[in-house]
Amino acid sequence: MSISLVTEAARVMQEELIALPAWDADRVRDYLSDAIARGDAEAVRREGHTWSGAIALSLFSLADAIDQAADRAAEE
Repeated sequence: MSISLVTEAARVMQEELIALPAWDADRVRDYLSDAIARGDAEAVRREGHTWSGAIALSLFSLADAIDQAADRAAEE
């Protein structure tokens, strides 16, 4: 996977999580870390459907970045 696409999207997502209570942000961080490690864009999208606003948009962008990175890796 392309690290730069996913890394940038994950960084933006981390910035959005700052607004959440610590316990909720930690839960989402753990879930996303596992999903990113697996390259599981669908898991990130499922989490995105539980949120609204900027957090949801960031989650969907992260899922798209995971898909794009997987597509690029498959082409190589």
